[in-house]
Amino acid sequence: MTVEESKGLKTGARVYWRGDAADSGVITETSWAAVTITWNNGQVASVHHGDMREIQRAPSKSYTV
Repeated sequence: MTVEESKGLKTGARVYWRGDAADSGVITETSWAAVTITWNNGQVASVHHGDMREIQRAPSKSYTV
C-alpha cells in the first residue's frame, strides 16, 4: 500500500503480507510515523508508513486448509 493508504489505517483494520490470506494481522496502534501490526502468528511489528509496500488491506491470495 502507499504512504497515504497506510496513514489512513485505523485500529482494528486487518492487513495481509503480500496479499496472502494465511499471513494476516490487525492494526493495534497508529501514529504519525508508523503503524503497529499484531500478526496472527503472535509477532508484533512497528512498520513505518513508507515501508508498507508489501502489506495490503485485502487478500489477493486465497487460504487453503
